Amino acid sequence: MQDLKRVMIVDDDETIIETLTYNLKRLGFEVVPFKRSMDALSGLEDAAPDLIVIDWMLPDLTGPEVVKLIRERSVDVPILMLTGRSSPNDVATGLSSGADDYLAKPFSKIEFTARVQALLRRSGKSDTISSAQLRVGDLILDDDAKRVTLEGNKIELSPKEFKLLKVLMKNADKTLSTDVLLNKVWGADYSGDVKTVAVHMRWLRQKLEKDPKNPVLLETVQRSGYRLNTPSRIGQGH
Repeated sequence: MQDLKRVMIVDDDETIIETLTYNLKRLGFEVVPFKRSMDALSGLEDAAPDLIVIDWMLPDLTGPEVVKLIRERSVDVPILMLTGRSSPNDVATGLSSGADDYLAKPFSKIEFTARVQALLRRSGKSDTISSAQLRVGDLILDDDAKRVTLEGNKIELSPKEFKLLKVLMKNADKTLSTDVLLNKVWGADYSGDVKTVAVHMRWLRQKLEKDPKNPVLLETVQRSGYRLNTPSRIGQGH
């Protein structure tokens, strides 16, 4: 018999926990609820969730703070953040903490379950990108070691930043549209905000560009998308 997918819910609102639990169990999921973030962190290993749903506002730590702590233990488990905040800065904060997607309140049962199922599908997909080491000038990406170096210095990247950079490096000097990047990095069934590509590109530039405000490696191509430039192209003034 196939094991049930297990979803951990971290929310201090009993009504929300009951509603989400009811809907998830109807879809055949096993649910492990926690009202306090510290309890969730303590129970993370035993719960071994396939997906985590966490609220931004919690009584002890905030959702982004908890997600950062979870990511120190697991980079693979998909995390959906529930939030009443929807400004670009709040979205960036939620994503930068390590969440894979966010869902603004109020939301419908259909949208919630669709996001959960999409995250689980994406987490179960094999990575179709080659695992060979990639090199563009002094930038080296080793997929087996999950390591990126620039001029010999290790660059710390989140899982999504790593995968986005890998796609760009495999297609160096080619312009890739936002839709193509969403499909390759977040999956064809991604239903979140398309601005996530721009947000992650900004983070990559902050880590890889000498002058992030005037990027030469990671270029925005007007009305077309993004391109990672090789040294020869940069030397030509692209």
